[in-house]
Amino acid sequence: MSRQSAFRRIMPEVGGLLLFWGLGALGLGLYASAAVILFVIGDGIMRWWRGLDFPRVWLLFNGLALILALLGPVVCAGRMNVRIEPVLTSYLVGIVFMIGALGRKPIVQDIAEQRQGAPFAADRHDLRMFFRVFTWVWAAYFLIRGSVYLWLAHTMPSGRMGLLENIISPASLVAMILVSSKGKALFQLGCRAGIFTVDRRA
Repeated sequence: MSRQSAFRRIMPEVGGLLLFWGLGALGLGLYASAAVILFVIGDGIMRWWRGLDFPRVWLLFNGLALILALLGPVVCAGRMNVRIEPVLTSYLVGIVFMIGALGRKPIVQDIAEQRQGAPFAADRHDLRMFFRVFTWVWAAYFLIRGSVYLWLAHTMPSGRMGLLENIISPASLVAMILVSSKGKALFQLGCRAGIFTVDRRA
């Protein structure tokens, strides 16, 4: 499967969240809330019309995007301290990954399967363990990022905090995405280290 095809397959599931962050990074945060709400509602109607299901990835990430979109006007209206907004956002995303790590199949595995267009074998318990660990790694990343922003909010003036946030957010997220793109190599490394063992028993 080509990269473009994989991107088109996963985009509707995480599109609302990517749209929210993308518009914010471009300095168009004022339009992010309306854009996200229109995107999620539009995609939901299209799925219903076509008789498509609503996978857990779609529900979690687009549900989170709607929450963040609704928080935007609250921040702009001054009802929430703008310094707390990145803290709350990071913690919310971290909680989503924590929820996604639970259950029969971790959410990172859901994402990987949708990206490749086919599920992994049900008896690959080693792969499931790897994806569960990686889901917890993503949860830890966002929780740590939120804690860093909380520390910055209490120790630095708003201008300097905003500057550091604009550096930390994209740089750390790109680093995590690059690490995630090496998932196959990381899995093989974990197998050689005896962390993930090949076990096909039911």
